[in-house]
Amino acid sequence: MKRIKLTPEITLILVLLISALAISVLVVRSASSNLSYYLTPIEYLENEQKIGQRIRIAGRVVDQSITEERGTISSFQIVGDENDTVDVDFIGQTIPTLFGPYALVIVEGIGVPNGVTADLIIIKHENEFFAGSVPEDSISSNFVKPN
Repeated sequence: MKRIKLTPEITLILVLLISALAISVLVVRSASSNLSYYLTPIEYLENEQKIGQRIRIAGRVVDQSITEERGTISSFQIVGDENDTVDVDFIGQTIPTLFGPYALVIVEGIGVPNGVTADLIIIKHENEFFAGSVPEDSISSNFVKPN
């Protein structure tokens, strides 16, 4: 049996390969733990296992559902694509500037029956932009209201 002699070049290549493998494993582990998924309102409402867990739900703020206490937002509703609504009790401190009726938001908090006790509101920006009026076949036509 022939033995391979470890020359400095072979040692360097082995060290670089092991280092690259270790860095790749760390990157994959870090990325998978930081991925942020969110549920639609219907996905949340159909899954009772999410009650009591920390979750994210995305939807549009329902017009005339925003309630304020002592000058800050305390509750509102969000609606999904299938007119399914989720109640949001907001206990956080910071309200995004673009928050308001029809805003597309992601709320993060603890799931409760038919709703969420949220401590974070994130504005989810639209992927459609229009000059002038919104076309009738656009998903945004149901939500964008003229002034």
